[in-house]
Amino acid sequence: MLVAGVSVLTRAILSRHRQAIAVSAAGLAAIAAAAISGAAFVSNGQAGVSTALAVLTAVALLCYLATLLVAGPPAIVPGGPDE
Repeated sequence: MLVAGVSVLTRAILSRHRQAIAVSAAGLAAIAAAAISGAAFVSNGQAGVSTALAVLTAVALLCYLATLLVAGPPAIVPGGPDE
């Protein structure tokens, strides 16, 4: 998941799409925080940490959904394979 998050953020940066950069950076941060919460849950088993893990995972998924929505459909290049 971390590798996928870095890949999405890298692609957003390369495309210079500010909204996609912001949302994908938030998604990557949520994935990292969820990983930390997961490690804490395994070590101490507290219910609050488990809730944080679930909420952060949901936040990450919503961020990547938002990335798809703000990026929009791919552009059609004249003379490209879509024409």
